[in-house]
Amino acid sequence: MSETILLRMEGICKAFGSNPVLTGINLDVHAGEAVALLGENGAGKSTLIKILGGIHRADAGKIYIGGEEKSIPSVAEAARNGIQIIHQEIVLVPHRTISENVFLGREPRTGLGLVDQQKMRRETQKLIDDFGLKLNPDTLIKDLSIGMQQLVEIIKAIGANARIVVMDEPTSSLSESEVQTLFGMIRMLKERKVGIIYISHRLEELFAITDHVLVMRDGKAVGTVAAKDA
Repeated sequence: MSETILLRMEGICKAFGSNPVLTGINLDVHAGEAVALLGENGAGKSTLIKILGGIHRADAGKIYIGGEEKSIPSVAEAARNGIQIIHQEIVLVPHRTISENVFLGREPRTGLGLVDQQKMRRETQKLIDDFGLKLNPDTLIKDLSIGMQQLVEIIKAIGANARIVVMDEPTSSLSESEVQTLFGMIRMLKERKVGIIYISHRLEELFAITDHVLVMRDGKAVGTVAAKDA
């Protein structure tokens, strides 16, 4: 297996009761690459990423992270393997600040065992600056637009040392300027050798920022093509 392959999903199958929803899906994501999942509603895209994210268990198939076979029985185990999924639904805590959300569940501690608010603000500000965003770490999530909340989700994922980031319809609530900001962030992530899985029904987006497209239909992979050749 190539050392640049961050993720390989091999022969993934899943059924709910007697209804098969995934049949023998193969997916490779290389370091610094964005792969689009394309298909109609019901094609199996969401089920595939939920298996990767530890929400569902596959009935058959294997998952390799950095060439090593992994079992991902939970969301926490996915995070330990550097996998972060940014869902369409915002899962940030609205009455907490940006920095508190970025470090939610992994808060640094002072020598006295207290939450180190200064470190959280400082490291969140660095992430914000890295992506060229105009945000204050002390701003409450509820005071941000839905679009900016989506961008904070990405900052949170990167702050958790994500190696593989899944984005599920990330532009559905973004303005045009926020879309361009998102694309800039994706390009920066690719430069950092992060692997990205990108789900969208907006075909023009796929040509703008993805490298390969996996087309799914009725739970099967029906083709993989380089985006530039599609």
